[in-house]
Amino acid sequence: MSSLPPDALAAIAAAEAQTRGWSHATLAPGRTRARDLKSVCEAVVRDEDGALATALARGLAEILTAQARSFPENLFADCDYMAASLIGRARAAEDPLAYMAETSGTIARLQRLYGRETTIRFRYTHDFVYGYDWAKWVARGPETRAEVLPYDPEFLAHMEARAHELLALIRGDDEVYPTLPKGQERNAFPFSREPEDEAALHRALAERGELPVAAWDIDARPVWDRPYAALRVEQAERMGLLSPA
Repeated sequence: MSSLPPDALAAIAAAEAQTRGWSHATLAPGRTRARDLKSVCEAVVRDEDGALATALARGLAEILTAQARSFPENLFADCDYMAASLIGRARAAEDPLAYMAETSGTIARLQRLYGRETTIRFRYTHDFVYGYDWAKWVARGPETRAEVLPYDPEFLAHMEARAHELLALIRGDDEVYPTLPKGQERNAFPFSREPEDEAALHRALAERGELPVAAWDIDARPVWDRPYAALRVEQAERMGLLSPA
């Protein structure tokens, strides 16, 4: 019998129905499929969490539904660490339920901003979920940011502000962030992000321990102070995935 309240199970079931057909693969070495939402929630909730367990399930359901809609070609669906981080921060908040609703709602909104529902049109949410965006942000101001976790409000606020900066650049047909032809996904990186290449590259990085966030592990310890962008380019070069100059 599940330890989750009926309302939590209902939220999970609704999300599963809306994300049917979306990839639920994982970057966890040794596995092929991400843990389902029910298993993830059960792994991080405590008996005393009560209504917070339902709030977590609803929040994760909202996030994954937004991801599936905004990034229909996304390959990896790990959310274990996200769940652990959200509920851990919520327990410490003055109003745990409000924190959970607001923070998970912000994450879902970011998925909609960066995906195909706007002109940004990134193909995957991997750089957010696996910590590339976070590590880059912390590295630019570690004296005040080193204690901020990858899904904390301070970093999420930066990501939201950055999304609106990108939208303005795109409206101006910026050289780095131009307006894209209809149907084209954005790739701001020097290596191929076609699905087969994206999967192979990031599986190799996961196996080498070269991702900022092991998003499949509820006990992950995110690390920001390694040259992750350079490591990814180096691995892409070894695999012959660099784009032509």
